[in-house]
Amino acid sequence: MRNCILVPLDGSEVAETALAMVELIPSQRVLLLQAETPEPAARTRAPGEVASWRERRAREMIDYLDRAASRFRRHGRETETRVVWQEPAQAIIEAARDADLIVMTTHGRGGAGRAVFGSVADRVAREAPVATLLIRSSMGPGAKPPVTRIVVPLDGSPRSEAALPIALELANDLGVPIQLMQVVEHSPARDAAQAGLPAAVAAASAVERERAAAEAYLATIAQDLRNRDTMANGATLTGSPAAALIDALRPGDLVVMTSRGQGGVGRALLGSVADRLVHEAQAPVLVVRADGA
Repeated sequence: MRNCILVPLDGSEVAETALAMVELIPSQRVLLLQAETPEPAARTRAPGEVASWRERRAREMIDYLDRAASRFRRHGRETETRVVWQEPAQAIIEAARDADLIVMTTHGRGGAGRAVFGSVADRVAREAPVATLLIRSSMGPGAKPPVTRIVVPLDGSPRSEAALPIALELANDLGVPIQLMQVVEHSPARDAAQAGLPAAVAAASAVERERAAAEAYLATIAQDLRNRDTMANGATLTGSPAAALIDALRPGDLVVMTSRGQGGVGRALLGSVADRLVHEAQAPVLVVRADGA
């Protein structure tokens, strides 16, 4: 069980979508954080009004976080609320030093109409010292999303496999299986157009060999996970990595992947791929930094 899950909020229902996911993931403590940059308000108020505005605004944020925390306190989970006057991304990254996992939506909007998340989520996923679970804002705040499968995209590299420990932990916490996926890149039409039919046939044969190697690789990892009493299977996909993964996802999936990986033949497969899944996949994406942070 995790010690602490950090949930950044901004006063919007969109950001509160993360709370339903946190209810599903066991932890001893939940830290709710709201960060606000004071400079915009200071520019529109007289110097004497800024201090009183900040005090009033701080009370509003504390009351809001207390209301959000009540859903966890009802079930006996320890909660902490924290209000800071700081640029949101930096505040989240610093608060993450006290947490094991960050759970946040990819977009939100503050009570005064300010866009708070979005680029903030991107920066947090890149720089935070712990893994970040990013949830698209299309899911309603009241819904408790069922997680029925943990999907782990791999590319054959140790860096991509850094996602496996947290995937295994989540699968055990939630009582769901792990689905390993590896994409073998291939475009027959492009190969034929660029290199001629004979070369395209040779390329297709190479792809089949690579596909067989991927299947053997996934089978080995899946067996290792099953040896740890976790249901696991492998699936080899063909096509563009991001598009193939997005097409293979289904409702109830939770993706766990590293922010960057390296393919066996030197292709970087899990950098821009992770970015596309965060922004386009309907499933939540838990991003584990490839440097092992």
